[in-house]
Amino acid sequence: MSSLFFWEAGPIHVYIIWFIVLIAQIGIAEINRRWNWTIFVLWTGIGIAALPWVFYKAAPIIGWFPVGKYLLMVATATMTGALLVYGKRHPVKAHRIAIWFGVLLWIGLVANIMEANIRDLTIYFQADQYYACAADWQCLKGINDTHSVDMLNGLPETRGIAAAVGTTEWYQALAANFQARHIGIDPATGFRTIGGYWNIMSAVAGLLNCITVTGIGKIFVTSNKKQKVKGLIWVDMVWPWIIAYDLWNHAFLYNALADYTWYCTLALLLACTIPAFWWAKGQWIWFRCFTLMFWIAFNNWLPQIAAKPGPMMNYATMNPTANIVSSGAALIWNVALFVFWIYLIMKTHRNPLVTPLFMEMKAFRTVVREHCDDRDKYFITDMVPETPTQLGFEPESTEPPVDGFVGYMPWWGKEDKRYPKPRTPLAADPGLVEKGVQSDPQWDSTSV
Repeated sequence: MSSLFFWEAGPIHVYIIWFIVLIAQIGIAEINRRWNWTIFVLWTGIGIAALPWVFYKAAPIIGWFPVGKYLLMVATATMTGALLVYGKRHPVKAHRIAIWFGVLLWIGLVANIMEANIRDLTIYFQADQYYACAADWQCLKGINDTHSVDMLNGLPETRGIAAAVGTTEWYQALAANFQARHIGIDPATGFRTIGGYWNIMSAVAGLLNCITVTGIGKIFVTSNKKQKVKGLIWVDMVWPWIIAYDLWNHAFLYNALADYTWYCTLALLLACTIPAFWWAKGQWIWFRCFTLMFWIAFNNWLPQIAAKPGPMMNYATMNPTANIVSSGAALIWNVALFVFWIYLIMKTHRNPLVTPLFMEMKAFRTVVREHCDDRDKYFITDMVPETPTQLGFEPESTEPPVDGFVGYMPWWGKEDKRYPKPRTPLAADPGLVEKGVQSDPQWDSTSV
């Protein structure tokens, strides 16, 4: 069959299904963003209620790795939704503890990446076992014997086998096809895979992607009244990092779950990247969370459709060159981002965790202009020497508002360590005053 390099060309219906999956993922995440109660009904309530089904019905089909991912995503989706709701209802407190918003989101994000890195390394070190299993008809038979559905019939290697499905001769012919193509199979999941040095490349790219996460101390909810939909804004997640993540995630999944990447990378990554580049700028983390939640839930709730070989599948070509290209691109981009990250830290002397790092970028300014009023524009810059005006944020006033938001880090204790320049008075946050935090009044703004 002709190929699209990464995947087989496939029949027309897989393109139709792909488009439906893409739209459904974006639609669900957008619904969750606009009507937050749907998060807690769909992902928290139904997600938890579905656990018995997932444990007893899905796990025997898809294995425990996707089930673990499901548990992690139910917790992450609930937490992300709760942060947005809390930020809407308690804006002063939310800005005071913005660093904890960032830490929680960082943990959810990095836990997903590191879990994937471990899987990449596992494939590398167990590659010989996977190849051996695929070439052993008894191991192949064992896969189907330990799964509640047939995980093999329908794979590309089964095409052209004349023996009756499920017979010894059929398994022997299948093993011969796997061996001839030098393709491995995970005996625990029944998923085709090929291991090699590209797994190491991908894992390194993933680690660098974790390191270059920036600006976790300045995550907030839209304050610009012109925006009808309030979003959870991680403003420092601009396009260099998003592309680095997308390239890494495609590489990892192509290494680990190649046959499912037609949907879980090509559709899933576009479902969060398109909104972040178009109508929901600064909200990539939101769409990544809820599009991934949708896909993981689909796989765990309907594993007979999502995991079992069938008409929905558009299979990977299992060409090592595709793995090398994927992991190579991910590694090159993430190394370049890491070098840029170090350069900016040295040039600006900013703390990449506490403050945003990419404030001079056009994409950053666009997010600020669309989602911030003056309170947030001065909040973003209260720990750096530059002012919103100097950074091109176009504030309405050249003075910080007296009723603005006060940035604070828990390790400061009772000292206000914002940058010594005109800033919103500490009195704007009664919680910090009650805590006994001391501020130098010479920098207090009097602008209303």
